Amino acid sequence: MKSKIDHNGVVESIEGNHIKVKILQASACSACQARAMCASSDTKEKIIDVWDSNADSYHVGEEVVACGSLSMGRNAVYLAFLIPLVLTIVWIVLSLKCLHTNELTAIIGVGVILSAYYLALSAMNNKLSKTFSFWLEKKK
Repeated sequence: MKSKIDHNGVVESIEGNHIKVKILQASACSACQARAMCASSDTKEKIIDVWDSNADSYHVGEEVVACGSLSMGRNAVYLAFLIPLVLTIVWIVLSLKCLHTNELTAIIGVGVILSAYYLALSAMNNKLSKTFSFWLEKKK
């Protein structure tokens, strides 16, 4: 089983130990033969920040492989989707069954809770960027 996520990319810029790598993020069906006739096959360019003490071994325009651990992807899904879903369900059940509020109050509460949650994630950006870090490998 695969233990890492990897994306082919090109070195965009190098500033000290900070390397910016441009990757092409493609949907799963972008490799399909019928993608030209299908509206769901989309691709997006993304810039990934990589901190590497061996940055001087790379040069701008070089093709590389940006790698991340599989657990990093799983944790990102938890933070972005699973935890907010659980917060939403718990708040709705709590507010409707225990606090006996109406639906509008429950929905407004969900908005407040999710806003606070995503603001807290945004405030923890520096810590999360250390947790969710990529490394580079030379393209073979």
